[in-house]
Amino acid sequence: MDFIRKIIYTTIRDVIFCLCLLFLCFNPYADLKDSSRIYTIFVSFILYLLIPRIVNYANSKDDLDLGSFDKLAEQKENFIATLSHDLKTPALSQIKSIQLLLEEHLGALNTEQKNLLNATLNSCKYMKEMILTILATYKFKSGTVILNHQDFNVLNLVKECKDEIISLAKEKGLTIKITSESDNNNICADRIQIKRVILNLLSNAISYAYKNSEIKINIINDRGYFRFYIENAGSYIEDEILKQLFKRYSSFALKYKKASVGLGLYLSRKIIEAHLGAIKAESFIENKNVFSFYIPSNVKEEMMEKKKHPWLRF
Repeated sequence: MDFIRKIIYTTIRDVIFCLCLLFLCFNPYADLKDSSRIYTIFVSFILYLLIPRIVNYANSKDDLDLGSFDKLAEQKENFIATLSHDLKTPALSQIKSIQLLLEEHLGALNTEQKNLLNATLNSCKYMKEMILTILATYKFKSGTVILNHQDFNVLNLVKECKDEIISLAKEKGLTIKITSESDNNNICADRIQIKRVILNLLSNAISYAYKNSEIKINIINDRGYFRFYIENAGSYIEDEILKQLFKRYSSFALKYKKASVGLGLYLSRKIIEAHLGAIKAESFIENKNVFSFYIPSNVKEEMMEKKKHPWLRF
């Protein structure tokens, strides 16, 4: 019914417009020059085409109110959360099942079977981390993440990350050396998120390091800031690639024939920036690459200070 009414309205409008235009421009009693008639016709048609579009645009803009955007954002967040949960649950179930098999709860395994199960277990863990990365990336991008500040020993956290990923290093014959230049390694930050960044940088260093080389990790907690440096022996990274590394969906994995979607370093940047810090990558001709970041040693206190004095630069 609305469609028919719209057709009738449009037809009547067009007929009235054409009749008025014809009467104005071709009325023999109208005192108009030929050039004036042409100009009038031209301007009339331009207005005829533009005015309905301007009105439609204004109406559509009014329809897109804040409530619509909030509703759309809520739908997107629910979709991402549901999808991630539905993918994460079977991944965790697979990991637990394979671990039970490797512990030989259901019978003894030979060496080939263990190797196959270990490879499958690593794939499942990678899939789980990818799901968590996608979910965390969306949350940081949409600004829905709330940091959970807590006091913890960051040196112990780095050692914990090393223990979790040491198997990947051993496959390439890599050694990981951790040094600390500080007596006090306690900081206040979101432990889970900082762990995600360290694991990301560590796995990245392992992935692109030369075989049988050494990865060096150095941490400094001094003068109100915590600094993390990770160095590996790997191929030189051009400046053009370095500038893109921490952007979303950007990766130099393709160049080295490795699998990556380019979210890990982007997520790491978002996490560090949420902690009022910065992250960067450096590459040297002598086949040395250094990834580093810094954050305030007490992020919670720094954020409160920033709210009190928003004009200060941190």
